[in-house]
Amino acid sequence: MYHIVQIKAGSNCYLVSEADSSILVDTGLKGNERKILNACKGKNVKLIVLTHGHIDHIQNAAYLANQLQVPIAMHEKDIVLIHNNLCREMKSNGFPGNIVKFFSVVSAKYAKIQTFVPDVILKEGDRLLNYGIDGEVIELPGHTQGSIGIKLGDQYLLAGDALMNFFTPGVSLLYEDREQMQKSAKRISDMGRLIIYFGHGNAAENRIWVK
Repeated sequence: MYHIVQIKAGSNCYLVSEADSSILVDTGLKGNERKILNACKGKNVKLIVLTHGHIDHIQNAAYLANQLQVPIAMHEKDIVLIHNNLCREMKSNGFPGNIVKFFSVVSAKYAKIQTFVPDVILKEGDRLLNYGIDGEVIELPGHTQGSIGIKLGDQYLLAGDALMNFFTPGVSLLYEDREQMQKSAKRISDMGRLIIYFGHGNAAENRIWVK
């Protein structure tokens, strides 16, 4: 039985608990550290998983890993983003996407990330049983090269920013590779009946994301 707590912190962080163990998925923006730590109190957090390398998901990673005394895990293709969020071009689609892109670029230019080296490199098919959670890593490239999701049984998918629910649930408004992003969205659709937990916005049922 999974228990998922959403923590709004500039992006959504998720505290996923199963039995007496938990993992923290994403770490939000600076200024939200205390809120996240309070949510983690007494939850036996064993791992921080980063769904991708954008600042609004990783800015508190080093601080929280130190406070919780746990390793940080992410996909190797997004490690370069820790040091420079603008090292790969982000594209956007339509007016809402352009707005999100504008604020994302400004944030990446001026906000600082306390650097860290991931302790665990995640890839497709990896399981999180060593950290007490029966979850599987799903590679969902497109938003970034190293975007991943965490599938929890046949019930839930923590999708990071492979999908977004800023204005309405749909494919990401920002991407490095549109074709890859659409393939990842189709892959999620093909997973069938699931509840999707987004990096931005409230959870929603899985559906056909790409026509």
